[in-house]
Amino acid sequence: MEHNDAPDQRAQFAQWLRAQIIRRGFALDARGEQARFARYAGIPAGTLSRLLAGTATPDISTLRLIARALDLRLGVVLLRAGIATEDDLDIASRSTDEPPLTPERAADELGIFEPAARRAFIASTEALLRTPPADDESG
Repeated sequence: MEHNDAPDQRAQFAQWLRAQIIRRGFALDARGEQARFARYAGIPAGTLSRLLAGTATPDISTLRLIARALDLRLGVVLLRAGIATEDDLDIASRSTDEPPLTPERAADELGIFEPAARRAFIASTEALLRTPPADDESG
């Protein structure tokens, strides 16, 4: 795994992180909002301040908390922080430790929680999975 600790990487991460936090409704320029997000994420306010100033390199446990607070996949945050590369994440995504994708898990990952919509999605997906591939009609 490549770790990019260059000041420009930290500055880019700081800019991206600030935008993500603001997008989630925290007005970082308002008094107390930075501390409010830090509490929400479960990280020390000083750590968040240094990350937003581009003067600190986060550790993975801090990035995990940030990802959870921002409702982002950890891989996205690791990429933005320069902790992991796309190749690192590609290798990780090919791991056989993860169970196969089921219609139920797909519904969860897509955010389909309303009961009727969830039943329809799962039924449609299961029907598609049972449908044999069509013969090639081109000739």
